[in-house]
Amino acid sequence: MTIRNLTTNLCPPLGRFPRNAALLLSLLTGVAAPLGAQSDYSTPYTFALLAGAGVSGSADGTGSAAHFDEPFGIALDSSGNLFVADKKNDTIREVTSAGVVTTLAGMAGSFGTTDDTGADARFSQPSGVAVGSGGDIFVADTINNTIRRVTSAGVVTTLAGNAGTTGSIDGTATAALLNQPYGIAIDGSGNLYVADFGNNLIRKVTQAGVVTTFAGVPVTTSLQDADGAPATPGHADGAAATASFNQPAGIAIDSGGNLYVADAANDTIRKITSAGIVSTLAGTPGAVGSADGTGPAARFDSPRGVAVDGSGNVYVADSANGLVRKITPAGVVTTLAGSQGSFANIEGTGAAAVFDEPAGIAVDSTGNLYLSEALADVISKGAQATTSSPTITQQPASQTIASGTTVVFQAAASGLPAPTYQWYFNGAALPGSTGASLVIRGATAANAGTYYFKATNSTATVQSSPATLAVSSTTNIGRLINISCRSEVGTGANILIAGFAVGGAGTSGQESLLIRASGPALATFDVAGLLPDPELQLFANSTVLGSDSSWGGSAAIASAAASVGAFPWTVASSHDSALLETLSAGPYSAQVSGQSGDTGVALAEVYDTTPAGSYTPATPRLVNISARTQVGTGANILIAGFVIGGTTSKTVLIRASGPALVPFGVTGTLPDPELQLYAASTLLEANTGWGGSSDIAAAAASVGAFTWSDATSADSALLITLPPGVYSAQVFGAGGDSGVALVEVYEVQ
Repeated sequence: MTIRNLTTNLCPPLGRFPRNAALLLSLLTGVAAPLGAQSDYSTPYTFALLAGAGVSGSADGTGSAAHFDEPFGIALDSSGNLFVADKKNDTIREVTSAGVVTTLAGMAGSFGTTDDTGADARFSQPSGVAVGSGGDIFVADTINNTIRRVTSAGVVTTLAGNAGTTGSIDGTATAALLNQPYGIAIDGSGNLYVADFGNNLIRKVTQAGVVTTFAGVPVTTSLQDADGAPATPGHADGAAATASFNQPAGIAIDSGGNLYVADAANDTIRKITSAGIVSTLAGTPGAVGSADGTGPAARFDSPRGVAVDGSGNVYVADSANGLVRKITPAGVVTTLAGSQGSFANIEGTGAAAVFDEPAGIAVDSTGNLYLSEALADVISKGAQATTSSPTITQQPASQTIASGTTVVFQAAASGLPAPTYQWYFNGAALPGSTGASLVIRGATAANAGTYYFKATNSTATVQSSPATLAVSSTTNIGRLINISCRSEVGTGANILIAGFAVGGAGTSGQESLLIRASGPALATFDVAGLLPDPELQLFANSTVLGSDSSWGGSAAIASAAASVGAFPWTVASSHDSALLETLSAGPYSAQVSGQSGDTGVALAEVYDTTPAGSYTPATPRLVNISARTQVGTGANILIAGFVIGGTTSKTVLIRASGPALVPFGVTGTLPDPELQLYAASTLLEANTGWGGSSDIAAAAASVGAFTWSDATSADSALLITLPPGVYSAQVFGAGGDSGVALVEVYEVQ
């Protein structure tokens, strides 16, 4: 594809509009709510209640008879006892392996700074705990800005920090200043490492109470001798002395002395070697989401707690996502349990488990996980699920396609371990066809027949239902006949620009199209904030082919709209705009702006008006549509619609680009575009992170789409064969964020 054509594809919003009111309303109002990012839960954990009643309180007891109030940081001792920073109770609690809860130090409902024994000691919203080899408990006493020591007998002393005073000054005992210490970890020599949340620093505290800054750069002013200001938030990797953080919360240490930090406001997990070199293990700074992936392709949302096992795997309490995540030493992130976007306390396995703000996490020597749920007021225990036989979760669908075109059979199966696939044609195994999708290019009558797959793991093999492929020689082939998109129209570079291409292999001549820009006409659908005076301009590259600023009740426009099933415009004097054009093969863009420079919601539509019964495979058709716009949240996500006409199924490539736009100088891109495909209100497929799919890359190359060069990017895509019908592609931030994104729909021959 030439750069000129690429520019057309990068233009703002476009899609298609429905031939039925239900989908029209969905496109206009965003009725179909986005789902969370997809995770494979390939090694799910089963979580069950260890202690807590699910309501706030401070009672000691066993299991659900005990009560907590926002339990936060947790840590295990060598005997399997769990210690909890019971934040809102201002206490330190102990939970045995049998779920028996006692209060080790502090008194619920009574905060303070007192060093004493048991219930006579006082804390102020402690958030982190660590257990020393000698059995002492070390506490990040957050609001007091201190580090406390609690012996096994409950004797509490202050090790470092000056209660009630914030700062970032290094020093010994009360001469040192901290600012809301959250997480705390201890190495084999007894040195403590503290996530100094309010200072954006990592601090080191010796057993003698000597505090130094281990990573990050504290800020001091020329007017202060004994005070320090927080470091400026950042996400720089590199040497500890120049690295930066943004609200570091949880912290853990492995046997080699490497630290792992839940850098909450950066939505990343950072690693600090024993030599003080800081790197980002997983996640992308500022890119919120829940996608699994490797390194920067993975997404988190305000991670709070971290723990590390003997093999160097890091476990994360992904707080705002409500998930438990695992990161291998190579940075591969998977989801172990939880349901993204759901917040409750429900026991279960994998996605069936639901957490309410997981905050602290710990792992024992056998791989069991312990989780504090801050807003559920419980402590849960998780164990890796046992092996299970494969289960078919998506059956392949039968298809009828035109001769010489591409068809895709899709399938999915679950099980432990994750199953492998083998596809069959008329009962015979297809060599090399071992993926979850089977792509047949240039199908002929020889490819017609029955297809199915078998899913196999170490426990069993299961077979899918059969799907038939029929190859038709009809002239009324499946094709794109209608596209539309709704968007907020701004000014300057933020107007609505719908890109489309006319053509098709073996075609000649011209195509008749109806192009509409609706503003006032959308009032019928109760759309608020409409663009009052949409002006429509049609471009071929930089040449204006036509323009309109008010349709004037044109009989020709009304007749064409009725012939293609477009919703009627009932006010002849409205400022809705339209064009009837006959176009040769090539790329075009329809630009919609406010005639008076105003802004508001508008809808762009492009309809193929080729008379029914006159289409032949040599007739030009719509082969590519694209829309680029600012993607918001809620009703302001990007919804692009399209209609497949004809009598056979059509394979399409749908892409949602965010990070892939950066090389073209696009700023403020959506960091984690999630793509969902709907038929009316039914979700057909979804993708978050294309994963370098060879099928996606091959399809993109075949249609001339610009290349996605990063296999680990969070850009999303679907390659799918669809029967004639009405569809909508929804694009939104997987983590609820916003930014510029591009959606494209290509026919794949």
